[in-house]
Amino acid sequence: MVLRDLGCDALTARDAESALDVIEQQDPDFVISDIKLPGIDGVELARRIKSDRRLDKKPVLLMSAFGEPRSHDGDGFLAKPFDIDGFIDFVSPYLAA
Repeated sequence: MVLRDLGCDALTARDAESALDVIEQQDPDFVISDIKLPGIDGVELARRIKSDRRLDKKPVLLMSAFGEPRSHDGDGFLAKPFDIDGFIDFVSPYLAA
């Protein structure tokens, strides 16, 4: 809802595998993913995006209530819980102008 209020078309996926399909088909401006996902996790999702020449420039923003992973290919990390203002600050640099 917050992204839509900011004028973004927010796409969703039920897991990382589905997210990869959505990313390839819809070409979003950036990706937001939780670390904990069914199947492959958000760290692996970010790695796959960044290792694909067609997608490697796409910002990947990760979030988790379990702390930032020691190593990841994400472009940003947001700890949960967070407030709406913190989320807006987190995504604002990636919003299309």
